Amino acid sequence: MDIVQFSIKKPVTVIVGVIFLLLFGLLGLYKMPYQLSPDVTEPEISVTTTWIGATPYEVEREIIEEQEKVLKGIPGLIEMESSSFNSQGTVTLRFKIGTDVDDALLRVSNKLNEVRSYPENVDRPVINATGAATSPVIWMIMKPLKDNPVPINTFRTYFENEIRQYLERVDGVADLFVGGGTKKELHIVVKPGKLAAHGLTINDVINVLNSENINVSAGTMGVGRRDYRIRTVAEFKSPEDIKNIVIRSTGQRRVTVSDIATVDFGYEKPAVSMIHNAEAGIAVGIKPEPGANILDMTDRVETTVEWLNKNKLAHEKIYLDWVYDQRPYINSAIDLVKKNILIGGILAILVLLIFLRSVSSTIIAASAIPISIIGTFIFMNALGRNLNVVSLAGIAFAVGMLVDNAIVVLEN
Repeated sequence: MDIVQFSIKKPVTVIVGVIFLLLFGLLGLYKMPYQLSPDVTEPEISVTTTWIGATPYEVEREIIEEQEKVLKGIPGLIEMESSSFNSQGTVTLRFKIGTDVDDALLRVSNKLNEVRSYPENVDRPVINATGAATSPVIWMIMKPLKDNPVPINTFRTYFENEIRQYLERVDGVADLFVGGGTKKELHIVVKPGKLAAHGLTINDVINVLNSENINVSAGTMGVGRRDYRIRTVAEFKSPEDIKNIVIRSTGQRRVTVSDIATVDFGYEKPAVSMIHNAEAGIAVGIKPEPGANILDMTDRVETTVEWLNKNKLAHEKIYLDWVYDQRPYINSAIDLVKKNILIGGILAILVLLIFLRSVSSTIIAASAIPISIIGTFIFMNALGRNLNVVSLAGIAFAVGMLVDNAIVVLEN
């Protein structure tokens, strides 16, 4: 028995099936994430290597070129780009769309192990996987209140330590972009006259500080039936820790850092300045997870920002100014396509009524439009698709085909 004979002989079963199709289709539509455009992520892997004190030329010659030699033969690689800076170098690898990121990460890691050797004091390369579609969909600017005399640039460290975690915990948030501001750091200002008077050089000071600013494992110690791990903790935590470091000791004379330099907290040299409406600020961008519902994620972020402004940020006399999000564009674009689908469906039904000259035949053909469209959402949701302008446009184009197929079914 084919599907046509089955449908004619068992109309009740068919009607119940159509009702279930509509119910599950509407449920799938409710659960589907809304986005402005479909996710088309180009797999991208970055390899970052740090070599403190090295010039860009040294980083390029000793690190980047060696890494490029072993990485250029990875399957699926379409582009490789490198950048060299003071003390750091980065190699960015872009792969074909559809490449398994986990497999690519493993291949990159294995290839990096083939590098013969790195110069002394070079850190282990850090591998990160990103995607070309992970651009911020929300922008905010952190600004000071009018009665706050403290420059907003000095709040970068506070944001990283106290505020960032609240935004990263929001469901659907993948990462944050933070631009502007200066991080807090310890400044050691050497006095050249006193340095020369003690017969020291700047390299002597640097070497001693590097050797002292470390935590070292001292093994284990057995006490009864228990073993205790012993560590010597010597990392600098305050200016006093640095001031008391002995640079040179000759007999009864000891030269400490405080004898040749001043040590105090300060801020790093600003590299970027963020200006919004003629006011300085710190830019914060929110990047979504792939496939996240942008509308729901934005609502959750907005709720979190309102709570932060009323509680934690208010105590510091600063606030997050909401600048941009995609909700108006997503809603207007989707509403426009929905409107076009509705108008197209109504016009198609009117044309059918004019040419078929039968109300019953028109109703039968017209019923195929909503049933087929709503039923489509079941499979879209099952396949992990999202509702965006492109997918809705495809549905709009399919309305004409549905009418043609419905007429063919009627004639048969």
